[in-house]
Amino acid sequence: MLIFNCTKKLRDEINFPIEVVAEEDRDDFYNWHAHLFRINRRKCIMLMNVATRYSIFLYGLKKKDFENFTALCRAAIKKNFKADRINKEYITEYFAKAGEVKYTKTYNRSVISTLNNMKRDTEFRIDDFLPTERMNLIRLNKANNDTPILTLEDTFPSESLQKTFRERMGQRRQENIYRFKLSLKGIESLIWRRIEVPENYTFWDLHVAIQDAMGWLDYHLHEFRIAEPVTGEEIEIGFPNLEFADNLKVSWEERIEDYFNNENNSATYIYDFGDYWGHELELEEIAPAERDQEYPFCLAGERACPPEDCGGVGGYYRLLEILKDPEDKEYEAILDWVGKKYNPEDFDSAQVEFDDPDERLRKG
Repeated sequence: MLIFNCTKKLRDEINFPIEVVAEEDRDDFYNWHAHLFRINRRKCIMLMNVATRYSIFLYGLKKKDFENFTALCRAAIKKNFKADRINKEYITEYFAKAGEVKYTKTYNRSVISTLNNMKRDTEFRIDDFLPTERMNLIRLNKANNDTPILTLEDTFPSESLQKTFRERMGQRRQENIYRFKLSLKGIESLIWRRIEVPENYTFWDLHVAIQDAMGWLDYHLHEFRIAEPVTGEEIEIGFPNLEFADNLKVSWEERIEDYFNNENNSATYIYDFGDYWGHELELEEIAPAERDQEYPFCLAGERACPPEDCGGVGGYYRLLEILKDPEDKEYEAILDWVGKKYNPEDFDSAQVEFDDPDERLRKG
């Protein structure tokens, strides 16, 4: 069963029967402590898994949220598991095995102590995740779960969660990789890359892989435009920002395997809405991952990425004209700006290094 062990403040708020659950009926992996508190005068919940100390923070809850508390918690757990790249089969099995939901009192002092520490950490760092009313809790939860807990064997709750899933549910089928070809639009003598990424990647993870493979520096906003697989309607997935559409889906909440398939195999990736670099993204193959290969991986490509902030396609062509003409009055200034080692024809896939997307997201 899925058990929520509630502090007194939370028990007073929810309108569910509080039951007694015998110790032998508890399974810590399906057992969550839950605490109610306030930040900025708004009601908040912190869930913490007993087995892994994996935590989920919920902010600004209303009366209707407490009336639908079971559905709220189930949805939050599933959403955060997906964002942390938990195998889709694991998630399905987790909720199938969890079964009925029961509410009871907290009982584990160690978990309560860790939960209170995580609450304090959240209060300390929450301003970094509240730039707009569209605060994204998954970003905050990722930061929390990448905070070391010294009493854990694996130190980090995110690692503990991954390991526990593997131990409890066994090694699943060999993971697949998605092979993409990425081509920069509007430029002749094509600038392109071919990359492979794990199937459990989010669109944020894919964004970071694209940036690193292309050679962009991730200074600007990005967006994917892709057809919704069922309706065929074009949707936008990217980094939330008040200046852009409210319908934008958040890139670290959406997994590529939920959108890309052999039929729905293309998308547009836009980087820097000023220079407006459009990229054609084509899914070439879904294939088994090679056991000894680390992913993401850049297989091939041609030509260097344009310099950041060079003025889009038109500015890039002007830059190339200047670099070909040492007599141009702007030649020295442009050479100083791009660096003497810049060669628009150079690209070596073996030199591509991929950043940790979670680390990039924390820097956000």
